[in-house]
Amino acid sequence: MSDATGRELQVVAPRGVARSFDADALAADWRAHLAELVAAGEMAQATAHTYARGMGKLLDWIGAQDATRVGPQAIRAWKADMLERGLSASTANVHLAGARCFFAWAVAERGLAYDPTNGVKSAARRGVSRRHKRDALTDAEVLRVLARPDASTAQGQRDRAMLHLMAYCGLRGIEVQRAQLGDLASNGHLRLNVRGKGGGGDTTEPVYIVNADALAALHDWLAVHPRRRDPLAPLFCGLGNRNAGGALTMATIRRLVTGYYAEAGVVGLRKSTHSLRHSLVTNLIRHKVAPTAIMAVTRHKSLDTLAGYAHEMERDANPAEALVDYGQ
Repeated sequence: MSDATGRELQVVAPRGVARSFDADALAADWRAHLAELVAAGEMAQATAHTYARGMGKLLDWIGAQDATRVGPQAIRAWKADMLERGLSASTANVHLAGARCFFAWAVAERGLAYDPTNGVKSAARRGVSRRHKRDALTDAEVLRVLARPDASTAQGQRDRAMLHLMAYCGLRGIEVQRAQLGDLASNGHLRLNVRGKGGGGDTTEPVYIVNADALAALHDWLAVHPRRRDPLAPLFCGLGNRNAGGALTMATIRRLVTGYYAEAGVVGLRKSTHSLRHSLVTNLIRHKVAPTAIMAVTRHKSLDTLAGYAHEMERDANPAEALVDYGQ
């Protein structure tokens, strides 16, 4: 094959990653590296676990295939196999992200010759519903849930403050879990510098606690917080003997919130912890708040996300099916 100048060009296939390296040992070193990132606050524990699980899936698949080389074709075959087995594109892409992280580290830190995930695209998310997977609570349901915690106890005060911040500030569960006392500040309004869902929690964005009920609930909790003078203490901490003063787990937060749903008589399998955030967004849209202002509250990066909310609300409120009239 020649180029325009007549020079001979040789097409060289990318070098596959031979199975001559000890995959299990290298993966163990990589998991130790992830643990170091978590300890240094550079990666969330959940992210490290997800990456390690994804790479583990690839290693299991390679073992089942008895493969001797791992190149882009093998990675694509693994991706195709996941989809053929019924995994969603989102799940396959999460597993693929773990493999990408491993090979990027292996090339940079262990001198691996080639990253076989280079050039392999993520699975296309075709046929994804435009509707959110979780439903918002009605205004009445939100108020019923907020009234459920027993404010005469420390746990009730903690849970009441947590629910109010989720309902009036749109905090995600992970943001509740990551919040620390030192993230609170004031510049005329009480502000919480939220550690977002991305970036391993190392970036912050402000939310303002201005609703009178939310302010009162938070101050009541802070007055009895067992580590209220420690800026590194979790904003919402455990109170039991096993976890006094420690961070709540995501599982505990979900259990608490859905438990209050049950006590308030809120029903619906699509109503989860995240539904309080949906409730805030739909409430602001209904009150004709500017989209840019809603994006500031929710920390959404794209107007497309808000457009999805608006589309769902319009669809539910004014279904076009009601206009069908076969008598005319």
